Amino acid sequence: MSEVMEKILALWEIDRALHRLEGTLSDLAAEERRLLSRIQAEDQAWEDRKRQHQELRSRANAKALEVDETDDRIRAYQKKLDHDIIPYKEMEYLKEQVEYLRGRLEELEEEALALMDEVEADAERLVEDEKEHLSRRRRLEAELAELKARQDKLAAEREGLLSRREQALADLPQHWREHYERLHETVPDPVAPVENGTCGGCHLKISDTLMEKVREGREVVICENCLRFLYLGWR
Repeated sequence: MSEVMEKILALWEIDRALHRLEGTLSDLAAEERRLLSRIQAEDQAWEDRKRQHQELRSRANAKALEVDETDDRIRAYQKKLDHDIIPYKEMEYLKEQVEYLRGRLEELEEEALALMDEVEADAERLVEDEKEHLSRRRRLEAELAELKARQDKLAAEREGLLSRREQALADLPQHWREHYERLHETVPDPVAPVENGTCGGCHLKISDTLMEKVREGREVVICENCLRFLYLGWR
């Protein structure tokens, strides 16, 4: 095999390595997006959980306030009944209100106590929920850190391959360098093996003359059909 053809094959190996590496980096970028999405969802779920607890506490506080307001109304009505001179109809109305509100107050106090018990129980659950949330988030962050380390390592490898590629291109004669780059822009495999007299790129038969040149390996040979660089493959 000619020295130039060996350099072309070496360049192709670099490009194949770059292609695989870029595929891996693309997969890692997709995994990074997935992890970031999971972290965002985890944070949102925790915010929702805290909001639920706060809403429960707000309902309990509102119920306690309703208890106080009802008790204040009873006291105000009773004070008026005990100390003020009022018309009979108003007196009867206030007595009815006091009786009704006392019954209602008992109901409200039971509801308020039940809500406070629920708040206390939920507050305990919230502490455990926070521990679980933080544990899940730490695991996700650890996965993300590991992934980023892999990305950084592969990105450094990619830079090294690009540097090698630049040098490999510079080592080629200009016309073969330009021919390779044109092929590389249009096909994934600018270099193809010849097996059983057939180009491994376009899968068409090549001429006997061209086949003989490939066998001899003394010069760079390109396919007369697809213009790929040719080398002798194995059966």
